[in-house]
Amino acid sequence: MVSAIVSSLLGLTLLVAGLGKFRDPEAHARVVVGYKVMPDPAARVVGRVLPFTETLLGAALLFRVGFPWAGYAAALLFVSYATGLVVNLARGRTELACGCFAFGEEDAPRIGWFHPFRALFFASLGVASALLPAPSSAGVTVAGTAVALLVTALAFATSSLLAVRRPGHQAVDDYLAPAREELLRRRAALG
Repeated sequence: MVSAIVSSLLGLTLLVAGLGKFRDPEAHARVVVGYKVMPDPAARVVGRVLPFTETLLGAALLFRVGFPWAGYAAALLFVSYATGLVVNLARGRTELACGCFAFGEEDAPRIGWFHPFRALFFASLGVASALLPAPSSAGVTVAGTAVALLVTALAFATSSLLAVRRPGHQAVDDYLAPAREELLRRRAALG
């Protein structure tokens, strides 16, 4: 059951990340370009390809297709994310959006040392999913996937609750707050 939980957890995470980036592929491409770890034209291509890569790898891990290579590919992907994060943190560029799940949004998380460690955690899940033996039956796979779905849902719910407002947290573009309040007042007056 452990292998089903590990591969499903990683697969669901990649699916959520990849599918979320399809909302605005150009915004994600700008996030990748902003990291300045490769030439801008290459970064734009990578930014446009990543949603497909994450979605396909997520589906492969969730449905246990292409094992063990899907696990190794996911591990390599997360190691590359960790590398880009560490390079920019070492440069002192903590103002960058992480580009994980929410990018270009007002409360998109800015990078910190938590992010490369999280990426390395997911890389280790990729290696584990490649090395662990396959589940013994379809029932074990379904149970493991259900546990992973529950863990993923709890993680995203917790993350959302923590992101609502943290004491001392100031959004990067707070200077837009008065304009937002004015728009909300006008919207309320109209309807």
